[in-house]
Amino acid sequence: MHNSIYVDTNIVIDMCDNTRAMHENSFSRIIEHMEQEACELFINSDTLANVFYILSNRSTLDTSEVLDKMYFISDIFTLVHIESDDVLMALDLCSDSAKPNKDYEDAVQYVCAKKIEADLIVTNDKKFVYLDIEICSTFDKIS
Repeated sequence: MHNSIYVDTNIVIDMCDNTRAMHENSFSRIIEHMEQEACELFINSDTLANVFYILSNRSTLDTSEVLDKMYFISDIFTLVHIESDDVLMALDLCSDSAKPNKDYEDAVQYVCAKKIEADLIVTNDKKFVYLDIEICSTFDKIS
């Protein structure tokens, strides 16, 4: 069983935007797991900014609906704040030639997951940085 689950930004966007192909799967998997298990779900502070921007500018939702989604996110996820050291660790991951990770946003997500000692990262990003935390997608059973 996973007690601390870190959720990638793409999953949160899928949960909030019903026009996205993975909306139903992402929403139902995360909510179902949260209701059935005694676990805590985490996202980072950048996720909130990114989700707000994407929902406001790239979806059919009006401002009121976007704000409702943001309050919903705030209710079900615990926020991990990004500190200066986290930024430097993410940059180091991006510059590590042994394990190159060119996606800074994914590197920050990974660093935040490490910071809270997550048991699992849920992402639908096939190129998500994988080091030493179990990864699953909303296609997989979250156990």
